[in-house]
Amino acid sequence: MARSKLLDFEHQFSFYASYHTNTKNVLIHVLCVPTILFTALILTHGIPGAAKSLAHVDVDLLGKHFGVDVTVPFLWAAGNAAYFVALEPVAGLLYAPILLAFGHYSNVLYSAHHDEAMRYATVAHVASWIAQFVGHGAFEGRAPALLDSLLQSVVLAVFFVFLEVLFALGYRPALFKRLQARTGVAVAEFRKERAARERAKAS
Repeated sequence: MARSKLLDFEHQFSFYASYHTNTKNVLIHVLCVPTILFTALILTHGIPGAAKSLAHVDVDLLGKHFGVDVTVPFLWAAGNAAYFVALEPVAGLLYAPILLAFGHYSNVLYSAHHDEAMRYATVAHVASWIAQFVGHGAFEGRAPALLDSLLQSVVLAVFFVFLEVLFALGYRPALFKRLQARTGVAVAEFRKERAARERAKAS
């Protein structure tokens, strides 16, 4: 994928949104995608060396003092946050604290409740993936973006479900309207291509 496409927010979002037009499927993703990310951060600690603290940062926030260990999972969360800020600065900055908290608490849970954290994270991770595939099969009627774009499924999905919530709350209505128009065009093209394939099979 060209570098310009990696930072083209409207292109990336409309591509993702074209795979998620059914309300029930969108709600499933809003719940499951952040769960997948958080549990993946916990499970990543199981990779040799990933749980090792590369640095320790003392943080004072809202009158509370706590330490943050910079581990591979924390860097993964921080890298996502930086990418999302580059894509859509305001929404990215709103989401960044949540992502950093995901990274931090994945460290905390793994350190304090190692076996339980890994066990529950595995169950929640697998269940969330299954729920998403059910959403696509039962409600969307279209295979997930995972089959066409690994970047969308592994990295961008968690940001885009956050944006779905922001848009529902009234965030940047002009942008939302523009994205809906682009998504509508993409969905229409997909349905036209699918209909053509079905006619070809029937003939």
